[in-house]
Amino acid sequence: MKKYFAMFMATVMTLSLCACGGGGDTAATGEDTYTLKMHLSVGSTDPVYASAEKFAELVEEKTNGNVTFELYPSSSLGVTQDCLEGLSMRACDVVYDSMSNLSTWTELANIEAVPYMYNDVDHFRAVWEGEVGDQIRNDVGESAGLKVMGCGLQGVRVMTGNKPVTKVEDVQGLKIRVPTIDVYLKTWDWLGAATTPLAGSEIFTALQQGTVDAQENAYPTCVGLSLQECSKYVTETNHVYSMTTFVMDKAFFESMPAEYQAAIEEASIEAGKLCTDLIVANAEDAKQKFVEAGAEIYEVDLAEWQDAMDGFLEENYPNLVEYYNMILDVAPEA
Repeated sequence: MKKYFAMFMATVMTLSLCACGGGGDTAATGEDTYTLKMHLSVGSTDPVYASAEKFAELVEEKTNGNVTFELYPSSSLGVTQDCLEGLSMRACDVVYDSMSNLSTWTELANIEAVPYMYNDVDHFRAVWEGEVGDQIRNDVGESAGLKVMGCGLQGVRVMTGNKPVTKVEDVQGLKIRVPTIDVYLKTWDWLGAATTPLAGSEIFTALQQGTVDAQENAYPTCVGLSLQECSKYVTETNHVYSMTTFVMDKAFFESMPAEYQAAIEEASIEAGKLCTDLIVANAEDAKQKFVEAGAEIYEVDLAEWQDAMDGFLEENYPNLVEYYNMILDVAPEA
């Protein structure tokens, strides 16, 4: 029933778009003009949102105002999966979120959320701002029938909650909220947790009411969701360097004039780099919000957590091992 309702709403939104001149109109100058809707799951105070604003600004500049964007933060257009499904119907035109959300369309997208692939942010940049990142995005896009562009760091994920976790053994039986994405479910199942998939908008209430003991997200995302107000403990597992990317329906993207396509791709690259810069600059301040709220913060032995994941990829995602090795191989020398 939920899926049919989402499809009905998407159809209504599409009709509304058409009625309001949502895209592909011809201006008085004879040039095609587009007003496109962008979904973001993060709130308007999140650094990711600021990079989306920059993306919209750059595209508008590069197209002389012929391509503009309306930004919808905090999943106000619907949850990410529904918005991705709505791309082909023009209910939504751009989704700016983690690539692993595309795992419903192609298992290749799970590579984004494989734990313990990066040494640091420089390693992350070397991958996603280089040829390896280009290849992975292109492969994922081709496999899913989508256009996947640009990349920014969404944050380094930590665990927050109301039960202390200082070592891997503490995860056994822990009720942890995870995104509704396969690789996150399998990761925490592997470690022995009791996983509960929930949308981001449900995390605060789930922690507050004790439906879950913990959740995991990057510090800036946690603060954007006000989780410092309902989390007594933070465990710096640093298990996933989440990335965010711009996703459009491939057929629609390719129907746009070539110069607009180029402008959107160029802007996505610039905005992705800015996103990483902003997340890095914001992370310490976001962490301080938890300190000020009285949370106890644990730094853990990351080698212990890495060792606990031995064999995970080979058993669950053998087709991602090649990508995983490509990512390891581009690590900058210390």
